[in-house]
Amino acid sequence: MTFKRFIIALFSIPLLAYWLILSPVIPNKNIHDPYYTYSEDRKWKIAVYDVSPTTPISLVQYIQEKNYIVLYNENDEYIGQSTPFCYQSLLDYNAIFPDSDLDDLLFLPKECDYSIPEVKPRWWSRIIKFRLSL
Repeated sequence: MTFKRFIIALFSIPLLAYWLILSPVIPNKNIHDPYYTYSEDRKWKIAVYDVSPTTPISLVQYIQEKNYIVLYNENDEYIGQSTPFCYQSLLDYNAIFPDSDLDDLLFLPKECDYSIPEVKPRWWSRIIKFRLSL
């Protein structure tokens, strides 16, 4: 393998992974009209977004009306979101918001792990937060 091919592969693989995994779950309030649920003290809000049809797999998930959850604080700052590896249709759910005793948003039903850490975001939330700051 030549050095040029190695460099191309070094940059192509992460970009392909970003496109396949994270591009369908980048929250965009201008394109999607999310459904919001607020905590009782109005300190937190969660938004339910539809998966964006940016890849062939996500097009199927979009047709199946799959959703993901994003957690915002009271200043409308992005905190984190649910896993990009499991989606579900959300019709009826219960959310337990972070408070002094709990550092995570817990989400029921638990077909997928939709918990969102407030303090130490997961790797996909860090990447998406960086992407949203651009």
